[in-house]
Amino acid sequence: MRYIDLSKINPNSPEVIAWKKKAAVHLGNISTLSSHKDRKDYFSKNSFWSDFKPILLNIYGSKCWYSECSLDGSYGDVDHFRPKNKSTALNGTTILPDGYWWLAYDYNNYRLSCEKCNRCYNGGGKNDCFPLKQGSTPAINPQSSDDNILLDPCNQDDYYLIDSDENGDIIAMSTDKYDVSRVETSKKIYNWKEFKEGRKKARLESKTAIEMFEIFYQDNNADGIQKSLEQIKLKIDPKTPYSSFAVKYIYRKISGKPYEKCIIGLINSLYKKLNA
Repeated sequence: MRYIDLSKINPNSPEVIAWKKKAAVHLGNISTLSSHKDRKDYFSKNSFWSDFKPILLNIYGSKCWYSECSLDGSYGDVDHFRPKNKSTALNGTTILPDGYWWLAYDYNNYRLSCEKCNRCYNGGGKNDCFPLKQGSTPAINPQSSDDNILLDPCNQDDYYLIDSDENGDIIAMSTDKYDVSRVETSKKIYNWKEFKEGRKKARLESKTAIEMFEIFYQDNNADGIQKSLEQIKLKIDPKTPYSSFAVKYIYRKISGKPYEKCIIGLINSLYKKLNA
């Protein structure tokens, strides 16, 4: 799962201002509707959130925010993190029969997703599933809030809760029981098992790149160092599928090494450029 900083969306850019004006009209329209059926019918005819997709792709690249797989050649969904029609618990029972309808045209609730993470697929898929922490009262209007179980790519703390092992399996980076349960639940709902080979490959290629760098570093081979740094750069580039797992692996492998600052500088320069 990649971390997405939503503050990178400039609310004052011409394209975002134009979109927000139209979104406000849609929100005003559904606010006058009193029944679930009427709102659902309105959504089916006015999926205006799809018009925000090019903005998300332009800022954050063509990668799923949940799985980090490439969206090239894929339709890709603008997922409503808090479902717009209805929300359900893990066992399928309804939590909010009307969902978080007031967030349907709020881009802060959008997450760019591949179909395997978002739609019903092979026993998983987010769809309208949005389980809440035990004891959390479901939000019923814009003035209320609740505590979600699913990990959110727009929450940096959630991003740090997961990593992958050498086999590409998702693992929790916390021993707290609730944190672990959130990771396990997200693993199932987001269908993360479907992307195991991609994470495994990213880790293996990162391992090879670091090992080659170490060899050239020990030999003081300037050309070799430069070439291996270019390989590392490819693995950690934010546009590369599963790059966050490559970054986390590389951080661990270089910790305490004499060249640690060199590699960290490379990582920081890439992400600084992304966030500029």
